[in-house]
Amino acid sequence: MTASLILAALVFVPALVVLIFRANGAIAFMSLCVGSVLVTYVSGDVGTIATSLSASQGMLKTDQWVQLGLLIAPFLLTMLFVRGSVRGTKKITNFLPALAAGLLFALFVVPLLPANTQRQVHQLSLWHQLSNLQVAVLLGGTVLSLLFLLLTHHKQGAGEVKKHGKD
Repeated sequence: MTASLILAALVFVPALVVLIFRANGAIAFMSLCVGSVLVTYVSGDVGTIATSLSASQGMLKTDQWVQLGLLIAPFLLTMLFVRGSVRGTKKITNFLPALAAGLLFALFVVPLLPANTQRQVHQLSLWHQLSNLQVAVLLGGTVLSLLFLLLTHHKQGAGEVKKHGKD
């Protein structure tokens, strides 16, 4: 039961944050992809630095915290920078990219959780279904995000003049 709640929270809390902040779900999805790239390519070096600076001797725990931080930081910064950017009817179409971001968040965070929590989540049939759909979540979320960005991008009309500085 607890593992089910953890998995549900990992999926729905980020999606709800996107919707409540009226942030662009497509950009949130892409920021999680950036976080994953950071975890893959930067976490080793950052983890070494963090371990040398920390008083604790637990390399594994420090690495897990560094990886979680590198994964979540771009998402949180995105929520701060793009909050309120989705207005009007875009709020309805933003639901799918927000849900894709939540699903991707869960897929990326579960492997970074403590070992016993991972074991509990991995035993869930919902986790097996989600992990089997990982490629679909990534490809579907990417396509949805790109379409959402394409369809909601405001092009400057010929009659509009871009203002620079103070008038």
